[in-house]
Amino acid sequence: MKIPWNRTLALAAALALAACSKGGPPPEETPPTPSARTPWVKARSSEGVPLLEAPAQVLPSPEGQAAVVPPYRARVLKVLVRPGQKVTRGQPLVEVVMPEVSTAAGAYAAATTRVDAYGRRKAQLDALKADGLVRLADVLEAETKLAEAKADQQSAAAALRTSQIEPSEAADIVSGKKPVVLRSPIPGVVVAVSVGVGDSRDPSGEPVVRVAGEGDSRVEARFARPPDAVNSAFELVTSGGSRYPLTFVARAPVMDPRDGTISVWLVPEKGTTLQAGLTGRVVVTLPGVVGASVVPARAVILTDGKTFVVARRDGKAVKVEVDVVASSGAEALVIGVAADEEVAADAGLAEVAP
Repeated sequence: MKIPWNRTLALAAALALAACSKGGPPPEETPPTPSARTPWVKARSSEGVPLLEAPAQVLPSPEGQAAVVPPYRARVLKVLVRPGQKVTRGQPLVEVVMPEVSTAAGAYAAATTRVDAYGRRKAQLDALKADGLVRLADVLEAETKLAEAKADQQSAAAALRTSQIEPSEAADIVSGKKPVVLRSPIPGVVVAVSVGVGDSRDPSGEPVVRVAGEGDSRVEARFARPPDAVNSAFELVTSGGSRYPLTFVARAPVMDPRDGTISVWLVPEKGTTLQAGLTGRVVVTLPGVVGASVVPARAVILTDGKTFVVARRDGKAVKVEVDVVASSGAEALVIGVAADEEVAADAGLAEVAP
């Protein structure tokens, strides 16, 4: 017996429906998402998290830079050093002729001669005075001339010391045995020589020699906002990847009107010398705070004077009150949510469960 075609289709549909009801797997269910309008991220541990960065530069040390300039108008007789040469403190760099120094040396030598002569004369008069064989006026005159000679001697000595010349060298300078020299005030390396034999140079002119040495390093960083100097750790990261721990020294009390930044000064650890002019960035981190974690800055929302984040708990988005320990432009350090707990990246867009 033939079964009509339409009844065959109906039977096949019934058998398929029966098979599904007995052995077919149920369709998978997609769990509800607390919010589809913002991504969800995991809070991170607060240990060593960088919260601020600022461009930085190593400043030259005042004790490590020397510009040698003659104290009076000078003419160069001989250049004793070359760029790249190491020098010690007090080492002669340039031999010069300075008329004022030669005059001062002559005045000192002459005054010294008078001091010796008037000193001997006064000693003789004092001996005769004890026997009553000299007038008081003669003694007073000798004392006056001795005082004047000493005054001239001191004035000439001061002029010599201005040129880094000891008064004891005056006689040799007058006799031509010793030249007038300009000396290095610091130990270091000659980095520039800007004169030649026969050149003249005024005190207000360009230095004849520049010497660079080592001194205390200081780092200047320019922050958009001042960092927490008490609870933060600072580190200089150079363009080459080297890292140097720093200690906070001070910050400028006012902003730079040119760009609105605040200058902060730091020093490296004792014994660490940084090359002047070295550039990089200062990274500010916070030590691990008990119970604190790092979340995106937009994950924190202010409501009724309190700060909250939206956390995913038991499959629901709920507001969790937190305390903000610190924040930067991108991240915030909060207490109230644990590390690895999921929070809404933008709390303002999160759909909070009723």
